[in-house]
Amino acid sequence: MENPYQSPQSPFAPGSQPAGMPPYPRPGRLVHHVRVVAILMMVQAGLEVLAGIGLIGLGAFMPQFMAAHMESMPQGQQQIQAPQEFFWVMFAVYGGMGLVALVAGILHGIAGIRNYRFQSRRLGIVAVSVGLLTLFTCYCLPTAVGVAVYGLIVLLNREVAEAFALVETGHALDDVLARFY
Repeated sequence: MENPYQSPQSPFAPGSQPAGMPPYPRPGRLVHHVRVVAILMMVQAGLEVLAGIGLIGLGAFMPQFMAAHMESMPQGQQQIQAPQEFFWVMFAVYGGMGLVALVAGILHGIAGIRNYRFQSRRLGIVAVSVGLLTLFTCYCLPTAVGVAVYGLIVLLNREVAEAFALVETGHALDDVLARFY
């Protein structure tokens, strides 16, 4: 009977490495976190894209709804007439917040897909850093901070940089992952 609480075993025999790759002196523990970070970036991308589309829509349609509502009010109930500039400011603020969230979401999505295949490490670093600009939306900031902290810890690791470099030089991803196990 096997122990269900035992650490998982490597599919490779101890000391064996894929052909053509020198053994790594110590296990690269954070290398296996790259795919987790990539998946989290893709999930964050979905949240940011949805928030961006919603905020852009809010910026485009809310001033029109407010103007129509103010015009439909009886003359005695209208207390203050909003200046036309107010609607443009509202459009600019909500549209700007939506645009920032949309750009960060698209960047997170592209970086997440590429990082999952151990490509474009720098793009991943830029994406998690730019994702912090969603603080203006207040909607995506808590998850963006988590993804940024976790992502920067993993992507700035020396072993992770070596793994990305090995994949970029043409080594198979499975061989690289096995080397750092």
